[in-house]
Amino acid sequence: MRQFARANLCVGMKSIVLLFWRICLLQAGPDAVPASNVLTAVVVCVNAAINISVQLLLMTDSANLLRATSLSFVGLACTAALVAGSMRLMGRQARTQQTLTAIFGTDVITTIFTSLAFVASGFAGQTIALFGITLLTLWSLMIFGFILHRALEIRLGFGVAMALFVVIFSVAVTQTAVSS
Repeated sequence: MRQFARANLCVGMKSIVLLFWRICLLQAGPDAVPASNVLTAVVVCVNAAINISVQLLLMTDSANLLRATSLSFVGLACTAALVAGSMRLMGRQARTQQTLTAIFGTDVITTIFTSLAFVASGFAGQTIALFGITLLTLWSLMIFGFILHRALEIRLGFGVAMALFVVIFSVAVTQTAVSS
């Protein structure tokens, strides 16, 4: 019985990861994400754990864990608040959970790729790595914009512009909150 439950969990996790990958490839939208409190909580926790891990690898100061945790949670909260507010303003609040799950789930994938590019910078040379990281950042922004485009039923260009605003505003708020 336990093995059956474990096998079902692995199949379910694989299908969710493949769904997030399809969203990254702009083949599926946030409407394909199950509206599940458990899934959202798991995705947010995985996203926070990966963000904290990446921050710890990049930081050199003594208050690493506290700062990394603060950066991660303030960034997640700010992004969630801006997206939820936008969804509410556009009258699409029923889609908020699926949209946030899609955003944070695809962010896990793009963060992993970006982290690998940072690691590869030691082998491939800094110029090539920076080019790769720039492409990954643009891809991440496109994914975020695509999710907003599908969730809010707006033009793709507006979705990308909105994603850019959310990212810049979240980074500004995060840096301000953590620096004070």
